[in-house]
Amino acid sequence: MQILTSRPRVIGWLRSAAILDGDWGTSIAYVLGIAFALAGYQSGWLLMMMLGFTTLIALNYISICRLYPNGGGVYSSVSHRSRTIASVGAFLLAADYTVTAALSVLDACHYLGLPVPELFAILFIIGIGVLNWFGPGHSGSVATSISLIAFFCLITLVAISAHTGLTQATFEPLHESPLHNWTIFVGIILSISGIEAISNMTGVMKNPTKDSRKAILVVLSKIVLATAILTAAMLAINGLDRNAHTEDMLRFLGEHYIGSWFGHIIGLAFGLLLLSAGNTAINALTSLQYMMATDYELPKPLKRLNKHGVPVMPLLIGIGLPIITLLFINDLLTLASLYAIGVVGAIFINVGSTSTDKTLDIKPLTRGYMFFSAIVLFFVEITIAYQKPKALIFALVVLGLGMIARKLTKKEAREQVFQAVKEFGSEIMPRSELDVEARVLVAVERKSERLLRYVCQEAKLRNAFVFVLHVKLVAVVDIPSSQFLEQNGDFSWTESIFDEYNVPFKLQIHCFGYDSSRSSSS
Repeated sequence: MQILTSRPRVIGWLRSAAILDGDWGTSIAYVLGIAFALAGYQSGWLLMMMLGFTTLIALNYISICRLYPNGGGVYSSVSHRSRTIASVGAFLLAADYTVTAALSVLDACHYLGLPVPELFAILFIIGIGVLNWFGPGHSGSVATSISLIAFFCLITLVAISAHTGLTQATFEPLHESPLHNWTIFVGIILSISGIEAISNMTGVMKNPTKDSRKAILVVLSKIVLATAILTAAMLAINGLDRNAHTEDMLRFLGEHYIGSWFGHIIGLAFGLLLLSAGNTAINALTSLQYMMATDYELPKPLKRLNKHGVPVMPLLIGIGLPIITLLFINDLLTLASLYAIGVVGAIFINVGSTSTDKTLDIKPLTRGYMFFSAIVLFFVEITIAYQKPKALIFALVVLGLGMIARKLTKKEAREQVFQAVKEFGSEIMPRSELDVEARVLVAVERKSERLLRYVCQEAKLRNAFVFVLHVKLVAVVDIPSSQFLEQNGDFSWTESIFDEYNVPFKLQIHCFGYDSSRSSSS
């Protein structure tokens, strides 16, 4: 049974920026503490270099969003060149989403000041899964409010600490070897994470080229200015212990520059924001699995939906993988390395594939800096794999399991598609050739036997052919334009009613995806 899908283009640049900031912008909550833990008062120069590279990656994604107005995420943009490479990128992104959920929720527990943060992180992830069972639309307004509160707290902290930071900061020269400094740079490259979110949204933007460019530049400006000023504020504090505030540097800066009361406020605001970011990562991981399953890259059971339109198995996997990760690894620095190997790999594949695709309309200068970015990302990925064995093992496990599942799915999927097409044509076409005097269209959202019986009675009187449109809401971020979803509901009751009245009909199912700007803060 073929099912058409759609999501209207309703998001402007402002809402796109808000969604992007909820994902990309949250990196400031932990990148400062990680940088200071790794390099102390030398971290200022490395953080500035990191912001420069973040700007370069942002420029890359302005071009990617322009080139792929219907979705420029790594899986969508690379599929036309190689489905295998696209799947590798998607599985690396899945690894990124897994660690994003674990790291964000764990750091949220630190900001909230909870005892045994790893235990509370697991409980929060389970709670997020329970809420998402009913669809992501229930959390939209709450997430938006949290984002606004966190933004005003950040602006307040930046404004009050700016003068001291810019006049008294200690930017200690880099006196270590270039290789050592490169290693630290690799360890704090987390600020590029989340940029993939904007490329996945182009399919629902009113004007993908203009809206994505404005959204990226606005969020980039906020990240660069806030990170630069708060870096200076951090380095203006004398005698700061390198390992004292790795997990909650923003909270500490709030206490130091404003007062303990503000530290509690910013801890609560960013704690809730990080929980929201964890929720977004779980939603994204769920959607990615569903998208690949409907595209016959992952097993068919991943397409099953509950009555709220939520993919059941992908959601369970989406909360299970971060929990398993936290059971084995629950320190922020190690999680950061696991995080980086996935997101850097996915961005490398996306940027590298785009920069080397001769069929795309890219100016030489743009293609040049995209290719340069891909080279830097490649060496970053190699460095992480070489120096962080746990990160390499984690990435290989996720990638290996994904590719095995994909291999087992391919042969069966092809047979199912051909069979579905054959059955659809043989069962529906003869009915449409009947001699009828009228045509009737009826749309239903759920099982509505009373309505269909009334329609059948009217159709009998008018000698009409009935088109039945089942409207189904799918609670995922990304859905393909068309798909075969024979596993998503039993519609035999529809056929039995029409057979009872001997009325010719055609059944069509249309899936609508959630407006992601209303469903979560991403």
